[in-house]
Amino acid sequence: MGGDPNGVLFKDWAWEEWRDKYGTSPPWRNKEFAQLADARSRLDTEQLAREAWMMFLASNEPFHEGHSPGQFLYSLSKMTARAVKAIPKPKQAATFPGAERAAKMVAILREVEADDTIPATMKRDEMAKRWKGIQA
Repeated sequence: MGGDPNGVLFKDWAWEEWRDKYGTSPPWRNKEFAQLADARSRLDTEQLAREAWMMFLASNEPFHEGHSPGQFLYSLSKMTARAVKAIPKPKQAATFPGAERAAKMVAILREVEADDTIPATMKRDEMAKRWKGIQA
């Protein structure tokens, strides 16, 4: 059995959503249903597929006008990326040789750029002078 917990398949659900949006049944045949099934098989979960389809239906790009399953399959990566909220990866501590020195240099760079008492034309020289003070 596939589909959601109630057993509604993705292709049937997508058909209903299209009909709700446009107020008429979509003019799809077997080819379009096969494209929807192909799109669903490429996505990890039913929920992700449904969120991507909703993003596709909400799209106002002229290329997607009419929202055909073929265009959905064509733009599957973009619609999936829009449906999935990006989770920022935590920054990992730098462990390469010289990481401590690089961190000090970045701190100096930020400090000098934030200091409004140093003229913009002198900031580069000030950073170079402070960097020379860092032990290698």
